[in-house]
Order: sequence, then structure tokens, then C-alpha cells
Amino acid sequence: MNDVPQLRVEPQGFKKLEVWQLGRQLASLVYDLSALFPKSEDYGLKQQVRRAAISVPSNIAEGWGHESAGMFVKALKVARGSLYELDTQLILAQDFGYLTELQMAAARDTLHLLGRKLYNLIERVEGNVVRELRASYAGLDPEQLSPFSPVFPFSQNDFLEGDQPH
Repeated sequence: MNDVPQLRVEPQGFKKLEVWQLGRQLASLVYDLSALFPKSEDYGLKQQVRRAAISVPSNIAEGWGHESAGMFVKALKVARGSLYELDTQLILAQDFGYLTELQMAAARDTLHLLGRKLYNLIERVEGNVVRELRASYAGLDPEQLSPFSPVFPFSQNDFLEGDQPH
């Protein structure tokens, strides 16, 4: 019996995830904003914010590729950590006078929206992992459970754009 629930997903399905799409938008925005940093930051804060921004959608995609719900959650949490790191770095960039309040507003809105959506997705996946493990331990075949069963496996559709947690 396999104790690790597996994601039953298409290989490139991460591209349909709203959190991945928002992460991509945020990375693009951060690249534009960091281009405004002074030349003295080319190998300092500028590179730091770019790496953190790239890390968010990259970790989401990597977690999806593991096809294990537990690894997916772990990667989502790493992405969330990178988001917090990026938030701090952008606040510092504003403190140092590299970004105006107006420039920060767009980044902050996207950061906070993505943070909420990552949190909700992590909660949903973790909840579904518990249900699937219970089914497994009860000797039930998760593939045979109906969506109305108190323990049903998650499907790819649980994570697609626009899906709201229950």
C-alpha cells in the first residue's frame, strides 16, 4: 500500500494554475521595477529581488512536477517563503528610495493576492491529502470514491484558475 498520495495530473498542468500565472506576472513586474534601481545595486538588491521573484512560479512548477501531494505542498510553501522574502526586499528598496509608493502599490497588490491564493491552495491540498490518506488506511481505493464521499481524492480541477476553496 502506498502511503504517499499521488497527484493525477497532466505534466504541463501547472501552467493552468492561477498561482503560477500570478507568479509569472509578479516576476515580470519585479524585473521592470528592479530596472529602476541604481547601477550600484546591479549585483546586490537588484539580483536578490529578481531571484526571489523567479523562485515563486519556479517552485510552484517544480512541486507540480513531483506528482506527490506532499512534495507539491512543500514546494508551495517554499514559493510562499520566497514571496515573503520578495515582499521584504521590495519594502527595503522603497526604504532606500529606489521605488516610490505608487510603484510599490502594484507590486504589493499582486504580492498580497498571490499570498492569499497560495495559502488557500496549500490548505486545500493538505486537506485533500488527509482525506486520501484516510481512504488509503481504511482500505478504500481512492480512484473508486465518488466526489460525495467524505474521503475523496483531489483532482487536477481542484487547482485550476478561478477555483475557490470550499
